[in-house]
Amino acid sequence: MRAKLVLLAVSFIAALGSYAICLADAAESARKVIEANKEAVVTVQLVLEAKMPHGGESNKEEKRVSITGTVVDPSGLVVSELSQVDPEVILSVISGGKNEEGLQVRVVDAKIKADDGTEIPADVVLRDRDLDLVFLRPKKPLQAPMKYVDLSQSGEPQVMDEVVFLWRLGQVANRVLAGELLRVEAVVTKPQLSYAIDAPKLGCPVFTIDGKPVGIVILRFSQASRGTNLFGGTDEVVAMILPCSSVLKAARQALQAQPERAVYGPAKKPDKLNPKTPAKPPVPKK
Repeated sequence: MRAKLVLLAVSFIAALGSYAICLADAAESARKVIEANKEAVVTVQLVLEAKMPHGGESNKEEKRVSITGTVVDPSGLVVSELSQVDPEVILSVISGGKNEEGLQVRVVDAKIKADDGTEIPADVVLRDRDLDLVFLRPKKPLQAPMKYVDLSQSGEPQVMDEVVFLWRLGQVANRVLAGELLRVEAVVTKPQLSYAIDAPKLGCPVFTIDGKPVGIVILRFSQASRGTNLFGGTDEVVAMILPCSSVLKAARQALQAQPERAVYGPAKKPDKLNPKTPAKPPVPKK
């Protein structure tokens, strides 16, 4: 009996040792992913101007926002998640696709803050609401190419696989690059490939344990979530990894796009009391 107990104890200790080795191996692999991508994962600093009609006047308010972005081209093209830049995306879900309050939000200033602290003035060049992505590009061509994540060299994790989630901390932590090991909770194949993940932040890149990019974390809304209180919690709003293949298609469009000066919110309705003067008919030739 004593021999069996000793054997069981030895087996248990050996199992613990193997588990600890696996954890150590995963941590070491994650550190390599962080080191390899520390220059390609950046902070995007935005100044948003919100305008809300009130009593015949418009109240304006500016808000500074810092989000994590990923450089996906040596020219400095950066991708992140759209709803962090365009609050009307969330508002349209809560209100069932309407913006009755008349909220308008626009980006009045944008900078890409590199790993070494360099601030690069940038423009919003593409907003893809279907994919929940926003792309920014430096205002002027860079003197040297930036380190970037090659989306064409992507990995395809399976359910319960460990992945490395990267993001930039805030100013209080000197915007250092942080990482966390997460697991793929589900692989969704319809209507398009995506990976469910319990991510703490949006717009951040995810990599396989061996360093291949998986995609960017976005929000997915179902039709059932329209007109609901998102802050009350709903299983119809899920954080997903949008795979590299989808991000890459949008990035190619963004590389060719012109800088936007978009005002978010409802389109201005024509003034019925002062319609445009119709064009004068041409004068006949004598």
